[in-house]
Amino acid sequence: MTAQRFLRRTEAAGVVRGAVSVECGEPDRREGTGFRAGAFPFGAADAGPDRSLRPAVDRHGGDRCGRHGPSGAVRAEAGGRRPVRPDIGRHVVLRAWRRRLPEAGRHGPDHGHRFHPRAYGDHRSGAFRRPGTLLPDVVARALRRAPRAGARPASGPARGAGRDGTIVTGAAPHTPVMLAEVLAALDPTPDALIADGTFGAGGYTRAILEAGATVIAFDRDPDAIAAGHALAETHGDRLRLVEAPFSTLADHVAPASLDGFVLDIGVSSMQFDQAARGFSFRHDGPLDMRMAQSGLGAADVVNGFDVKDLIRIIGILGEERAAPKIAHAIVRARQEAPIETTGRLASVIEAVQPRKGRDTIHPATRTFQGLRIFVNDELRELARALFAAETCLKPGGRLVVVTFHSLEDRIVKRFIADRTSQGAGSRHMPATEPRPLSFTVAGKAMVKPSAAEIEANPRARSAKLRAARRTDAPARPADMGLFGLPDLPWPQPAKGGTP
Repeated sequence: MTAQRFLRRTEAAGVVRGAVSVECGEPDRREGTGFRAGAFPFGAADAGPDRSLRPAVDRHGGDRCGRHGPSGAVRAEAGGRRPVRPDIGRHVVLRAWRRRLPEAGRHGPDHGHRFHPRAYGDHRSGAFRRPGTLLPDVVARALRRAPRAGARPASGPARGAGRDGTIVTGAAPHTPVMLAEVLAALDPTPDALIADGTFGAGGYTRAILEAGATVIAFDRDPDAIAAGHALAETHGDRLRLVEAPFSTLADHVAPASLDGFVLDIGVSSMQFDQAARGFSFRHDGPLDMRMAQSGLGAADVVNGFDVKDLIRIIGILGEERAAPKIAHAIVRARQEAPIETTGRLASVIEAVQPRKGRDTIHPATRTFQGLRIFVNDELRELARALFAAETCLKPGGRLVVVTFHSLEDRIVKRFIADRTSQGAGSRHMPATEPRPLSFTVAGKAMVKPSAAEIEANPRARSAKLRAARRTDAPARPADMGLFGLPDLPWPQPAKGGTP
């Protein structure tokens, strides 16, 4: 269309010709210069600042050529309301595990650690974001307060076995999360062989035993295995305890022999309750965090790793936007004296990232999460366990996994999606034979706990259950690239595990 024809059509439509006022220096959005484009989710057009919108920080932004209209579009008249465009001006690529790679260097250079906190960005004043709990509820409750200066380390609640074999901590027994849903997905029968990859307090194992099945229970925590001996004595040869990570399943179970494999991912509340284990700063204790009580500890990471690795561990695994600031503070503090206790690490973090008035979570919570996940190699252990389950489950066997935060759930979701699909071809590549499905989805793709369970057991609030049923197709090759895990100086795989 020529320019003259365009002008004639606009005149016919009643559009007045003449000078147009364009504010080139002002972003084309009603939130003004103080807010980054894309800070609001879709459908936010009718909400104002009083609605406390949460920014859509995980959305993939479009480039400038995808914008509707020129970069200096005419602004609405005063008092007018315009739809919020969340995809305007976000010159970034968000990859797996929230690594941000600048396309045009708009927000400064990459300093080598490859973690860019702007990928998590909301407005710096926090006026449009009500902080939420990113961590499992059991973590949030345990880590709300830092220890007082000079507080004595607490030994934690006594732990042992009840008369019926139920493992107890303190005054009340541990409550397994989504027990009814897990049993429904596993469907244990008297002649079934089930592997419980996360024995912990024995909640799932005990319920499976009561259904008449035989259980092989794994746990790398020697305390959990020791406390489970009373349960084993009660049920005789129907319960076998294995002190090993669940990723070593194939070293202890024959191929295609299991009727079910269940995992309850993450740290247990009993481990948080024991100050000597160093998982929590609620009570001051040694900076440890090792589930297996051997190998690399959190103190080794905090005092020995360079600042770039600390930034990526805290930022990616802990989902902490202030990771660079916290990592540099840790390096400065350890130059004065090694950081050896949970209390001192929490104090170092709080000094540079103080708690805000409305915050209910201690500033160190996400840092502790990142360190714990790294020290215990939790993400790669989960990935290895899923591959092992594919080998060890018989046709019709059930895989049931309960996760508590997005990093874990992402791995399970990707594995099930890959194993329940034949793989999409590409028009740029030669045609390939469709892959046989090694799993089918069992029930709903994802199940959440009921409102009644959340009220009775707040730890269940962030739980998600995914289940799949094994087919008779051969197991596919184990490819860790499927999960896009971050490139970190991970600890060596556990003994008996696979690289």
